[in-house]
Amino acid sequence: MKLFDTLLGRTKPVQANLDNLFALPGAAITLETAAGYKPTGRAGVCFKPPAGQSFADIRQEIEQILEMPDPTSKNNALLKDTTDNYGYQWIVVTNDDFDALVTQVHVVNSSLAENGYGPQLLCSVFGFASTTGTDTPMYLVYLFKQGSFYPFAPLPNERRDNEAELRLKSICAGDLRIEPDLSRWFPIWDLPL
Repeated sequence: MKLFDTLLGRTKPVQANLDNLFALPGAAITLETAAGYKPTGRAGVCFKPPAGQSFADIRQEIEQILEMPDPTSKNNALLKDTTDNYGYQWIVVTNDDFDALVTQVHVVNSSLAENGYGPQLLCSVFGFASTTGTDTPMYLVYLFKQGSFYPFAPLPNERRDNEAELRLKSICAGDLRIEPDLSRWFPIWDLPL
């Protein structure tokens, strides 16, 4: 069947490699010490809502999982879903404990993938704020289909700080699998984080 699929141009949707998310806590330490950025405690999962499927049941399941008491953490996650200007669905998770936040975002992603949303998962975005007094936020974007990260440093008026992104790329390269193809470093304007 693979030969016919190739000849007919059919491809199998790539499944997300979610375990790469667990490299983020180490990268957060590196970012704080080497670049002066610390986690904001907010992250978002972006996916393309499939036509005709009800998201309400899956959202309720995710809420129930995240509201389960965690005896090792004093922080409980806040969960919010929203739709951006381009029609993509976002689930925003808030938690001051970054390790717990990464785990909770993994749970959201896993729940979506297990319920058939795997091919629709686009990215997860983790917010970082400067500890050096600059107002410029920074985000680490995880591309599901690639299994890689890239930094995104937006500036006002839908501009990017390319120099900062490349500097952060080199800082994070030891901790994260950085996307080597810069054409995949898409800007994500008006993030709901």
